[in-house]
Formats: sequence, structure tokens, C-alpha cells
Amino acid sequence: MIALFCAFAAQADAQSLKDILTGVAKQVVGDKATTATSIIGTWNYVGPDCQLKGDGVLQNIGGDVAGAEVEKKMEAIYAKAGLNTIQYTFNEDKTCSYTVKGKKVEGTYEFDAEAKTVTIKSGKLGVKVTANIVTLGSNMSFVFDADKVLTVVKTITGVASKLNSSAATINTLASQFDGLMIGFELKKQ
Repeated sequence: MIALFCAFAAQADAQSLKDILTGVAKQVVGDKATTATSIIGTWNYVGPDCQLKGDGVLQNIGGDVAGAEVEKKMEAIYAKAGLNTIQYTFNEDKTCSYTVKGKKVEGTYEFDAEAKTVTIKSGKLGVKVTANIVTLGSNMSFVFDADKVLTVVKTITGVASKLNSSAATINTLASQFDGLMIGFELKKQ
């Protein structure tokens, strides 16, 4: 019992208790909480999010030093691209929209209950984007494979020239972590 407490205390020094409990909750109830109905609603950007995907489960690494560094770098990239104000809306009829810098893009979506992914197809652009998601109460982790995130950011914003210098940063981050997923932390409105 003492060894378990010491291990927990050492873990708590590395990250906050909230981060530990959030990670545990996502692993324990994330799959049960993430359903076709749990994603319905309007979701606002809170900040960048990074997860590690292993054995089909997303694990929060935002609380550790490496995760915090990834999120810090992504915050700058998102601000440059204007993604720090993104808002997603998912409707029961499988229509959706996202708004970036005051521009609204509408489309449709498909939710894969087994894979815990949502694939968005924008109407005008005809572009498909797939994100891994975990909903837990009024929070959603909305993440993409790190090696594809720059393409996703360019697709969402239409901004390519401002992001070329960010490509090296994202590629470096992706190569440092196996299964790294980068995206957004969203909060239900």
C-alpha cells in the first residue's frame, strides 16, 4: 500500500491530479462516453490537445513535460492559422459545420462507434477529414495523426503560406512520439 502511495505521489509531482484523473477517466469511461449522441452540439476551442494512440486507446499526454511542450508549440501554430477560435457543430441529422475566423463551412459527418472517429466531408470543398474523438462530459478531445495534422490545418483554414515554416516543427514532433495524435480540446457550448 505504501509503495502504491509513493508511486502515486511521484506521478502527482510530474503532473497535476486533474490530469491524472482525466487520463484515467478517458481510459476507463472514454469509450463508453463517446457515442453518436455524445458528440451532438456545438463545441468551442479551448486549446491544443495531444494524445498517444496505443492498442486502440487514446492516452492523454498533455500533463507531462513532453505533452506540454507539444501543446505549447501547437498553440503558436494554431494562433498563426487562426484556429484558436474554431467552433464545430454536429447535428442529429448528420449535418455539421465548423467556423474559423468568421467563415462557416458546412458539410456532413459519419461517426464510427467502434473506432471512435468522426469523418467530416465539407460540402463545397468535397474534402474529407477524419478525427479520433473522446467525449467526457462537456469536453471533447478531437485529434488527428500528427503526420497528417498540417494537411488538416491547411484544409480547414485554406492558409498554406503562413504554415510552411511550421511543417518542420510538426514533422519533428511526429517523429519523436510513436502514435502521436494532435488536435483540439473542445468544450460543449
